Amino acid sequence: MESISVIVIIVVYFAIMFGVGFWANRKMKSSKEFLVAGQSLGFFVMAIAGFSSIQSGWGMVGNTGATFDTGPSALLGAAFFVPVGFALAWFMLGTRLQRAAHVHGTYSVPDLIKVRYRSRGAHTAMSLAMAVGAVAYMTSQISAMGIITSLLLGVSIQTGAWIGAAVVAAYTIAGGMLAAVWTDLIQGLLMIVMAVALFFFAITAAGGWNTMILEVSVSDPEFFTLAGGQPQSYIFGYMVLLVLGAAGQPQLITKFLMLKDAKELRWGASVSGVAYAVTTLFSLGIGLALKAMVIDGRAEMPNPIDNTTTDFLSNFTSPVVAGLALTALLAAIMSSASSFITIGAAAVVRDLASALGIRVKRELLWSRVFSGVITVLSVLLVFYLSQAIFILGAIGWAAFGASILGPIGIGLYWDRATGAATTTAVSVALGFNILIVVLEAAGAVTVPDHVHIGGVSLMLSLLAFFGVSLLTPRSRARELFDGFAGDEPITTYVSQSAQKGKISA
Repeated sequence: MESISVIVIIVVYFAIMFGVGFWANRKMKSSKEFLVAGQSLGFFVMAIAGFSSIQSGWGMVGNTGATFDTGPSALLGAAFFVPVGFALAWFMLGTRLQRAAHVHGTYSVPDLIKVRYRSRGAHTAMSLAMAVGAVAYMTSQISAMGIITSLLLGVSIQTGAWIGAAVVAAYTIAGGMLAAVWTDLIQGLLMIVMAVALFFFAITAAGGWNTMILEVSVSDPEFFTLAGGQPQSYIFGYMVLLVLGAAGQPQLITKFLMLKDAKELRWGASVSGVAYAVTTLFSLGIGLALKAMVIDGRAEMPNPIDNTTTDFLSNFTSPVVAGLALTALLAAIMSSASSFITIGAAAVVRDLASALGIRVKRELLWSRVFSGVITVLSVLLVFYLSQAIFILGAIGWAAFGASILGPIGIGLYWDRATGAATTTAVSVALGFNILIVVLEAAGAVTVPDHVHIGGVSLMLSLLAFFGVSLLTPRSRARELFDGFAGDEPITTYVSQSAQKGKISA
């Protein structure tokens, strides 16, 4: 696909990313700018950055293949349930998270756990979950970057992965989360424009909306049914995971810690949710168009299904259009990757070090160092430890949602929530997801079609969180809750002696 016009497109895109990184680097004064963008964001930047960091390239590519395979029902979750999850996160968590950031100086999800529960065990567990999860997310993004960059530049997938990783690492290391959110803004707007443009382009290429729908309906009458052939129990589990899991995604939660004022929360949920829903037009248009083209013989069946996007772009668009579309997909991938680079760096340098009693004197410098380490480690895992990637792939949306929803989503409101319950919930969330993946790979278990493992892990984690919390004496849990809700900054753990009796301030 490489041509002079395509190379110019990708070079211009890379140059803009480097430019933002250079600008952010000049504003970098401390780890506050690096980890939470100096807590300077307004609602529009935060809303677009929030949706773009969740709408990954694999999400757009995967949803396109799913639409081709099972019908528009595959997009119901992305187009409707995820925006509902955004609204839930904004209205339930936004104000309290923004307040915690300014009162207690919290820069990360483990930071929130530390000041909410004042438990070293809970802080350590969440720090490890964020560090491992960041690398897991990065591996999938690096793999996607390799494929897209190879198509754009005509290089090998491995070379493409190194190029993409180098670009995202460069601007993130230079400007931290400040660079990440502003590049997310640019990347998010690019995704929206290209999603709308490609939707109409694909429908036109298929012969128009009515012709396309009629052709597919005659060939497969069940293609446009609401369930799309999936069992209702599976759909319910999927819905629970997307709606509740969105409120447990660290790349979204950390954005609330960056807001400069709680007043900025008013319109963010609408902007973020609508923007995310609009990007699903990309998958709807291309998925339905290629389905109609396969039926009437103009296109071959994509093999595998995830090639739906690239098959359409390669065979039915010009190099310039394909280059712009693939650049938009690369933007989606990089927006997720940059967030997890800084989340992973914070988990190691700020959170895990603190939980282990290690004092980091030059936090900004070491945050940059570990941003590079996480990026390089992710690339090496992709190409040299494929089995590790298979296992790490389990640490995704479901594992993060199950780990964070109880301790943060519920713990910010429930005065009975405890640090021990947090440690248990994180352990159940990560352990269950990894265990199922390993057992399935070994052929020891087969998950029934009507069961959605992500939804099951979320419910098990919540049950564990509630159960352990209720076993803790109310007075101790209440004192922790009141301390978090107060106006005095919390910087220390509760001592072991205090945990056995009353909690001292």
